Amino acid sequence: MTPKDLVTLSVSARILANVEALNMAESVGNVSRHRRAPVVVGDGGKYWVVYVPAVSGESLAHHFQRILTNIAKSMSLPVTKMDEAGYFLKYASNDVIKSYYFEEVGKVIELNDRCKIETELVRTSVVADVGGFLYTDKLVKRTSRARFGYMIPALDAIKQGAATSYPQLHTRYSPEVREREQALYYVESGSSLYTFTTVVGVSDIAELEYCKEQDPELVKQKSSRIEASLKALIALLDSMEFGAKRSRYMPQWDVKSLLIAVSKGPVEFVTSPSVHPGYVERTVKRSEVVSKALGVRVSLFMYDSEGIAIRKDLEKKVAVYDSHTEALSAAVEEVLKQFTPKT
Repeated sequence: MTPKDLVTLSVSARILANVEALNMAESVGNVSRHRRAPVVVGDGGKYWVVYVPAVSGESLAHHFQRILTNIAKSMSLPVTKMDEAGYFLKYASNDVIKSYYFEEVGKVIELNDRCKIETELVRTSVVADVGGFLYTDKLVKRTSRARFGYMIPALDAIKQGAATSYPQLHTRYSPEVREREQALYYVESGSSLYTFTTVVGVSDIAELEYCKEQDPELVKQKSSRIEASLKALIALLDSMEFGAKRSRYMPQWDVKSLLIAVSKGPVEFVTSPSVHPGYVERTVKRSEVVSKALGVRVSLFMYDSEGIAIRKDLEKKVAVYDSHTEALSAAVEEVLKQFTPKT
């Protein structure tokens, strides 16, 4: 792809999640603690730090790759046995390859040409293609095409005190009341209006970084690999298919608003973070500026149940849908049009 062909899909959303344990960070005694992150909050020229419940980008990326594995396999695209098992070691070293991937890509251990190594590894796994990897022994690095930010409470929710975590008491009981068979334990749950941010470098999927020419096999699979990746993103957000402890802490969740940008041009364009309701209007204004200044074409897709206000003259710049899934699907269709092979 030439620099003028960068196609990017980015998403910002505000998700209300109550009583969730989507990302536990550590155990202290009999307490499983929810992950927390420091957030700087400002008001009236003053700033302070608060610690709030959070869900890491690593957790989101892990579940995205699990979904991608299933979708890729259903489309007869290549994935490894480790991908199918949900372990994404992805060729970290010669020892890892010998232990877990030798039947599939063992020959790369004898190669020294980075182009040939990258080609073999990307050919073998859509997950490695989209999710990236670092093969340390040969210094072959592939940057992830899908990037995820931490889910943190929105700033307006924090200022209103609507971001908290609290330990819930649980018991394990045995009829004989024997020592070590019974236990009291606590699991922290979090509740807030969370932000969600992801960016997919669509045009870089199935593209090689160490080769002067692209691989014909990957060229043939490019549109299918893109389709699998974007379907995985829809599935991730459609039913919140991510997080831990879902068997007993299935969160009460609702996507309050969502904005997707599909851009094409010499540089990426991404949606503004959804830390406050003004993220939609800010994104629309930015899209107009980069369109004129940098020649980036931007299409915007939106779902809103918050009553987010947008200036009248900017409303026509955004396509509005009745659900977050419809908005995501429409954006994905817009992307796929650009990569569907012409007959």
